[in-house]
Amino acid sequence: MTNYVRKKISELNEKSDIRVAVTGKVIKSDEKKFILEDESGRVEINFDNADCIAVDNFVRVFCTINNGMLKADAVQDISGLDMDLFMKIEELYRKAGV
Repeated sequence: MTNYVRKKISELNEKSDIRVAVTGKVIKSDEKKFILEDESGRVEINFDNADCIAVDNFVRVFCTINNGMLKADAVQDISGLDMDLFMKIEELYRKAGV
């Protein structure tokens, strides 16, 4: 089973991270990539179907980092969730190292 480490965008390390899960708001999207923003920063993520991701949606993205570039393995739309509660739970997971 592949594990993705939950990270804030500012915590991403291109040299040591391999698989990460980041959560944030889509601020720009085109055919092959999109820009994700959380409270700590922004990151460009490559994704073949990026034009299917709506701008302003909140998503969790499971990514592989290769040669300093993030590639989305899966994108989960979480726009329907209570974002305050979701972020509190994510923070608890981070503190627990899960």
